[in-house]
Order: sequence, then C-alpha cells, then structure tokens
Amino acid sequence: MQGKLRGWLHPVYRSLETSAHLLRYLFLELTQRCNLDCLHCGSDCGRETRLNELTTEEWLAFLRYLPQHFDRRQLVLVVTGGEPFCCPDFERILGGLKENGLTWGMVSNGWALSEANVAKVVDAGLASITVSLDGLAESHDWLRGRAGSYERAVAGIRRLVAARLPFFDVVTCVNPRNLDELPRVLEQLHALGVPAWRLFNIFPKGRAKQNSELHLSEEQMRRLFSWIDETRASLRGSGFQMQFSCEGYLPPALDRQVRDEPYFCRAGINIGSVLADGAISACPNISRSLVQGNIREDDFEKVWEERFEPFRKREWMRTGDCVGCKQWRHCKGNSLHLWDDETKRTALCHHRILSK
Repeated sequence: MQGKLRGWLHPVYRSLETSAHLLRYLFLELTQRCNLDCLHCGSDCGRETRLNELTTEEWLAFLRYLPQHFDRRQLVLVVTGGEPFCCPDFERILGGLKENGLTWGMVSNGWALSEANVAKVVDAGLASITVSLDGLAESHDWLRGRAGSYERAVAGIRRLVAARLPFFDVVTCVNPRNLDELPRVLEQLHALGVPAWRLFNIFPKGRAKQNSELHLSEEQMRRLFSWIDETRASLRGSGFQMQFSCEGYLPPALDRQVRDEPYFCRAGINIGSVLADGAISACPNISRSLVQGNIREDDFEKVWEERFEPFRKREWMRTGDCVGCKQWRHCKGNSLHLWDDETKRTALCHHRILSK
C-alpha cells in the first residue's frame, strides 16, 4: 500500500514543484580546466580551456548579484568544473562566496585536496562536498587517467572526514572494471568514516559515448542494482547512507529499493547552472543545445523565470521508444543529461533494460 501511495502522490508533488520552480541548487562551472584526464568526461575538460571563460571579476559580480535576487536561506551554490581547484583566482572566488553570505558546496575529483586546500575551503564556509572514488587503486587511476589519483583522493577524503562538514559524500562511477570491487570500496569508506555513498552507471555521453569498456551490460546492470538493494538492507539502522544516484527512471519497485526518494529529474525545476563561459542552463551535464542565455548579456533571474519552459514541459522529449510508453507520465523522457542531440532521443532507458 505504501508503494502505491508513493506512486499516486509523487506525480502530484512533481507537478507542484515544477509549477513553483523554486531555484534551490545553482551549479557554477568555474572552469573547464582539470588536473585529470578521465575516460568518461562529459565536458571534454583538460589542462587548458577552449572556452572564453568568465573572468574572476565577472564571477565576483555574479556572486554579488545572487543575494539581491534570490533568498540566501533557500539557495545552495555548488562550485564545479572541470576541477574547481584549477580555476584561476579560486581563492578570490572563495572570498566572494564568504563575503556575500552564500551557502555553498563543491564537487571535486580529489587530486588537489591537500591539507592547505581543505583548510582554505573550510575557512570560506564550505557546507558540503562530493568527492569521486571510482573503485580500488588500479581501477580508479585507469578511469581518471592519472597515476596516483586514488591515493590522493583517499588522503583528501580522510581530511574532509576530519573537518566534520554538514554534508559530505563520495560518488562512484560504476563500470565493468570496478563492479566486483564495490564491496571492498564500501569497506574502505566505512574505515575512513565517510557518512554517505552514491553510485551511478556511466552513461553514453561525452568521451564515454564510443568507449564500450565503460558501459555496463544488461546483466551487469542487474547485478549492480541487486547488490545495492541487498547492501542497503544490511546497512539499515547503521547511519550510513547508500543509494543509486538521481540518474535515470527505474521500475517503481526497484526505485524504492535503491533510492531514498523517488526518481525526479529536477534540472530546470529546482536546479540551474552557469557554465564556465557564462551560459545559463539547467544541470551542468546536459547538452549545450539547451542553453537559454548568458549572464554576460542576460539577467539570470529573468532567464530562470521566462526561458526554462524546455526543462519544465518536456513533451519535446517524447520521441523514439518514449512514444506510446506507458511510463511517460512518471519518466518524462528520463534524465535530461541523457538526451542525445544526434539521435533526438534519450541515450539510455534504464526502465526498458531492467523491465525485461
């Protein structure tokens, strides 16, 4: 009965959230520069950027703009990249976040989480952080494209645990190479004192699109979800949070087993982003064809209120296998970051694979 009630009420809740479209999370892609060379990178980041990136002064002006137009009590900024630590003048941007009283978190690959850098972000008011750990040492370094990445990420995680931040979690990109390592990764996270873990499968976008080594087979995907379900059951009451990420609409019964909250792609509904060149979009991982403006020429609040219809009304995504699909009311075309511009359809349907 509880599952049925959740199934009935969630579309109503999603409709109300979409109608209100209160901006709760704003991702700031400070740079596309990165200190790693990940096989699955969706943004094709590198040591140098190919974009006309916002200057430090432009970022600082935007940080001053935000509290004048949005309620600081309801908005969380998430700085990302690339790798935020590779952003020129990162310390000045940290100062801007602190001076404007903004609640903020960050996403990091872990390479630059030295003792000094952790101290800097904590002093600037860091409220949350997500760090990647993609298997054991060999698997992690292979995926991240740089020897020593694993050891540096683990050292950084240890420092962040000691900092006792309000929120901290680790994410793992599951692929055929690290699938069987997940139980040992869990043991290590427990040993390190990490409070939360999110897992997701690598999807066919960016560099991963043509790399079959990174994609789980149907059987491997089933193994992943079965293991998550069993492990979550064994961890119940332990205080450790573990779940599959928000990516991808799943069969409802499975969704309840592997997630704390029902699937809901909030891109453009509660989540927005400003990309490294000032482009205004929803989730930073979606196609650039969906950019709706640029903070260099446009008022961000006005763009959020007036131009985000493609994210809130998604009938345009009803193509390919989505046409006539009985799950459309709940799925709405799957997560926006899975939209493929070339084929004009979603690149991956978790529900179709796992309902067979």
